[in-house]
Amino acid sequence: MAVVSSVRVLSRAYALGFACVIAAVDTGAQTNTWRQCLADISPAAIEACTSIISFDPHNDGAFVNRGIAYRRVGDVERAIDDYDEAIRLNPRAADAFNNRGNAFRTRDELPRALRDYDEAIRLDPHYAHALNNRGIVFLEQGDPDRAIADFDRAIGERASYANAFRNRGLARVQQRSYGLAIADFDEASKLNPSIYRGIEYSIALLGRGRARQRAGDAGGAADIAEATRLFPDRSEETADAHDR
Repeated sequence: MAVVSSVRVLSRAYALGFACVIAAVDTGAQTNTWRQCLADISPAAIEACTSIISFDPHNDGAFVNRGIAYRRVGDVERAIDDYDEAIRLNPRAADAFNNRGNAFRTRDELPRALRDYDEAIRLDPHYAHALNNRGIVFLEQGDPDRAIADFDRAIGERASYANAFRNRGLARVQQRSYGLAIADFDEASKLNPSIYRGIEYSIALLGRGRARQRAGDAGGAADIAEATRLFPDRSEETADAHDR
């Protein structure tokens, strides 16, 4: 049974990181506009962020959040333009570098994405999202050792970081460390039940089952049976890393 041969990000629509919020006078209208800019669904978020920018063109946080909104609707070019402007306004905006890295990764420009994640982490060594995202790039480049190092750091910063546990599980499948992979997938699912334990979980079960059988462990048959039950047709053994 082959292990995972390639990793591609499945859920490109997820926003990475959190944009910084600039303090504002707490009027009802301003607060509502900020809330829309930060968290509303597009295009409402785009409109809200644009409104903030029209009154405060030096607000790098609004540019970052509008970039996130543009990326959610698939307009990667405008997203990158907004991240560029946020970085011009505030060269120390780690979130702008992190999110621009996500946009470059969406375009499969991994070297440019990696440079942006490196800069985000240099500016904020405790930036769990950027660490997770850089780990995804290493995973996509076939370097599970470096990926795991970043996922370890991300989990060290945020012990409840479900996606980092899942992504570390993917890296451990690549390493054929099936038991550790299963533990990570189980932890990710416990932390966030919406994380689907998909084909990569089946692959890990199958790998562990075969290893247990070779060692004379009767429990190996149960692993193989469960793997087959979950995914009887494993014609394409690929798995996807989760960002955010």
